Amino acid sequence: MIDKLFLSTITGNKSQRTPIWMMRQAGRYLKEYQLIRSAQKDFITFCLNPEKASTVTVQPITRYAFDAAIIFSDILIVPWAMNRDVRFQTGIGPLLNPMVKPDDINKSCLNDFEQKLLPVGEAIKLTKALLPKEIALIGFAGAPWTLITYMAEGKSSRDFQKARLWAWQDAKALDGLLEILIEATILFLCLQARSGAECLMLFDSWASAVPASQRDWLVTKPTAAIVKGVRKQGYKQPIIGFPKGFGDGLINFANESGVDAIGLDHSINPMWAEKNLPKNLPVQGNLDPISLLGSGKEMFRDIDNILEAFHNRPHIFNLGHGITPQTPVENVQIMIDYIRNR
Repeated sequence: MIDKLFLSTITGNKSQRTPIWMMRQAGRYLKEYQLIRSAQKDFITFCLNPEKASTVTVQPITRYAFDAAIIFSDILIVPWAMNRDVRFQTGIGPLLNPMVKPDDINKSCLNDFEQKLLPVGEAIKLTKALLPKEIALIGFAGAPWTLITYMAEGKSSRDFQKARLWAWQDAKALDGLLEILIEATILFLCLQARSGAECLMLFDSWASAVPASQRDWLVTKPTAAIVKGVRKQGYKQPIIGFPKGFGDGLINFANESGVDAIGLDHSINPMWAEKNLPKNLPVQGNLDPISLLGSGKEMFRDIDNILEAFHNRPHIFNLGHGITPQTPVENVQIMIDYIRNR
């Protein structure tokens, strides 16, 4: 049996070498990615092309020999499959049909949901065949609250006012939308697990917008319901929760969400996380992606701080968020070499 360092670590084993991968590691900072992307009709079509999605998933593994690959997709593929007309416009970003109120949709939007997302499963199967046997493959989805912020505004937002107002003024209807999104996310993660994903990750990229009094309702409990739903279907793949910007809310999240590991964003002090999170809980993170633009002594200092903080804990080295498009490819290699030679 091939030993996969990433999977061993994410399931609670501390090894001498720290496994490494990066969020958005298949993306715009790579020329080989740009070459393929420039020939695609649009971003959603690109994500749903199994051959192309598989190819770009493997690109950073070929270049850097990361310990895990993450399937090339997007968190908004779920709203797209729910008929929210997701599209990406250059210079603007994602656009969706905005919802006037939380109960604008019902569960009928899930009638052909899985069928629409079958290409993601095919991409996972193709990728598994291409990856070196020691490299793990991660599947993922966006968490319900983060999807709601996009579905409410119809685009990215600075203050998420509409979604937050729903939480204060239309809680019952918002509960109904949460229920639909929880079911959709379970279906999507199970599809990926069934297709061969060996680990699953739940991105709550805008968890920071949730007031402390609503964290349990909007972030922790939906995550717990998703984990329970995936387990109920018989899938045992480890699940990483990543509630970005959650601060001290991570303590309750760690104890109540049911995730097997937690991704830490770069606002979290590693020593705080080491002190306050359950001792055996694997963590992932959390170098500031901007540090890679220069890759100087300050980056090395922060790498040292992260590795030192977690030297007694199962730890996956990663960034605190996705790598930026402007990152020089050689700086990524400098980071990897420093970690592996330290």
